[in-house]
Amino acid sequence: MATVPLPATPQADWPSSGRSWFAVAVLTLGYVFSFIDRTILSLMVDPIKADLGLSDTEIALLQGLAFGLFFTVMALPIGWLVDRVSRKRVIGAGVTVWCLATAACGLASSFWHLFFARMAVGAGEACLSPSAISMIGDNFPPEKRAFPISVYSTASSVGAGLALMVGGTVIGLIDSSPEVTLPFIGAVAPWQATFIIVGLAGLVVVLLLMLVTEPVRREIPIKGEVGGGMIAHVRRHPAFHMRHLGGMALYCVLIYGVLSWMPAYFMRSFGWGAAEVGLRYGFVVLVFGGFGLSAAGWLASHLALRGVQAAALKVTGWSILLVTPFMIAACLAPSGWIALAILAPGMVLFTASGGIAVAALCEAAPGTLRGQVAALYFFTLGVVGLSIGPVSVALITEYVFDDPDALGAAIAVAAGIFGPLAGLLVLSAIKPFNRAALALAASTTTKTQGTVQ
Repeated sequence: MATVPLPATPQADWPSSGRSWFAVAVLTLGYVFSFIDRTILSLMVDPIKADLGLSDTEIALLQGLAFGLFFTVMALPIGWLVDRVSRKRVIGAGVTVWCLATAACGLASSFWHLFFARMAVGAGEACLSPSAISMIGDNFPPEKRAFPISVYSTASSVGAGLALMVGGTVIGLIDSSPEVTLPFIGAVAPWQATFIIVGLAGLVVVLLLMLVTEPVRREIPIKGEVGGGMIAHVRRHPAFHMRHLGGMALYCVLIYGVLSWMPAYFMRSFGWGAAEVGLRYGFVVLVFGGFGLSAAGWLASHLALRGVQAAALKVTGWSILLVTPFMIAACLAPSGWIALAILAPGMVLFTASGGIAVAALCEAAPGTLRGQVAALYFFTLGVVGLSIGPVSVALITEYVFDDPDALGAAIAVAAGIFGPLAGLLVLSAIKPFNRAALALAASTTTKTQGTVQ
């Protein structure tokens, strides 16, 4: 996506369309497995608690602290590594670690076994997105990047939706099938079998990565024109980065609040069981959320090709503003089915920013810093979203409404606060972004760095 003129690069210098989109497909598949592995625990809480004798607090630590802390902390050093070594090797190592760690969750016999396994899942998954965003940025010209990055980001909705649906199905089968027999392992509980099967299945991504070509690095700073590393880059354009990261961090508070509490909203307000919520709500997240991510990427690229400046930021900001009334209406609906009907189009807008927001960062960063800039983005959103998002809804429920059954109203209040603030802050970053993109065009060359592997 080009918001300002960039030096022309001969089309022959870019990888073929087939090779580039194959890389996107493999990276997207990896992202699907990562979201399944990180979220599958959320719908297996009760059987895990019963079998291991855990408390709600311990379950919360497994879902938040154990995974989130290492996922966010590892992002920055991995981003530094991504800009210096083979990115597909970094991804291969990360996939191997998180898949084996997910399978290890199914062999856990205590809280601490699960805690350390979830830590390893977070550390492994931290390798993927900074590497993937950097690779996609070097596979496609600037004006075409928003769409493939958004296609990659659809995996978050697809993976989260599949995790809800698979988890819901497992819960529904527990009564009729208390044990599952696996080769070489023996009899295990259904929740254990789910962890083991989905964890080992993800290793297919490591095999497919062998067929992916490591792209050369592009848009390299001209010697003497742009000095310093990622911190120096951010300091050169503080208005853009602070507004962009600040707006998306606020929006991530809403995202994590909705993801953490929406299933409980359906259960408490409408009496749906976990299996029903998993299948029904999971379907909406998978289909409409995935469509929103890819459609937003297509729209941003289409607008950019027509000469619209800062197209990705404009689509991001307006989608955040427009989703607010949908979220409020869905959380105040008189029935579960009406809430789902409102959430369906709302989820298209809710997920729209998932890929194009980070694509805008790539357009303002040289090729040698994209991994670190993407890592800073995911680090900031993870720290703010995971630490504030779930607890913000809980605090509103407990201290504003003083009623656990008012969960829907609490989510609606959070949407009314964080949605408009986030959208306006992102839109305010448009002018600083244009200045940053212009400076990048003036200080970089389209020559490539490295060799194809």
